[in-house]
Amino acid sequence: HDWAVEAPFDGRASHSHGYKAIGPRFPDASVGWYRRHFAIAEAELGRRICLEFDGVYRNARVFVNGFFVGEAPSGYIPASYDITDYLNYGGDNVVAVRVDASMEEGWFYEGAGIYRHVWLTKTSPLHVARDGTWVRTEVKDNAANLAVQTTLANDSGQVVTFQIEHQVLAPDGRAVAQTTSTVLTLDPKATGEFTAPCTVAAPRLWSLEDPALHTLVTLVRSGSAVMDRYETRFGIRTAHFDPERGFFLNGKRVTLQGTNNHQDHAGVGVALPDALQEFRLRQLLAMGSNTYRASHHPPTPELLDACD
Repeated sequence: HDWAVEAPFDGRASHSHGYKAIGPRFPDASVGWYRRHFAIAEAELGRRICLEFDGVYRNARVFVNGFFVGEAPSGYIPASYDITDYLNYGGDNVVAVRVDASMEEGWFYEGAGIYRHVWLTKTSPLHVARDGTWVRTEVKDNAANLAVQTTLANDSGQVVTFQIEHQVLAPDGRAVAQTTSTVLTLDPKATGEFTAPCTVAAPRLWSLEDPALHTLVTLVRSGSAVMDRYETRFGIRTAHFDPERGFFLNGKRVTLQGTNNHQDHAGVGVALPDALQEFRLRQLLAMGSNTYRASHHPPTPELLDACD
């Protein structure tokens, strides 16, 4: 949602924000409140439950059942709040978000409101941390050597023992590699980083002509129980810059042709539906673009997924 795009135009308003009537001169139109009621089953007691915001413009203060759980001043950085201890299990719950778009962060249209997705994430106390996986690839002799890094969080009050199992799926869904760690431990209320090597023989490479994506499936096992399952999509490719000859993808020289793009779109402001992200990219591809510059802040995860 972007309430700024619905605001009237006013000559006193900010030039760089499109003369929309929000900002310091319009206090009555610059603060918004959101409320959402939701149920949490009694059976969820014992799990960790987080409220995750991909982006709110801006200065968002979050309350759950009347308790202040956190604040994110920037309009572009994701924020996550563990709300486990503030919930009514088996009853009604309400989240309230105060959004203040009085001040500007940039010199361009920025909108106002909860304009990116919000997620309610439920995990066991032992789980992969938010954005907790990373895959590095090195292609050599018709094989890809993968270095998989996993960040785990133990939100319980006791030491846990576990194993991490990784399985790599090819673009067609076939399992092409697998590895399992030794038995590991993690202290109470701690996070840990764990790395694992993996090799994919004769991989299908990600390229501009064939953007093939592999999937890393990460399982966290404690005894016979699967505590978490986490998927990460990634491409296997080589990329490097040569100071004399330019950019090379999979050993092939590529001329970078692209545009600088703001996140807003006519009619919807900054609150773009996911399908509109893909539509814009396809229009740019049709124009001959193979490169996208996101200005001037982190783009939405949906845009990055569409680019992949």
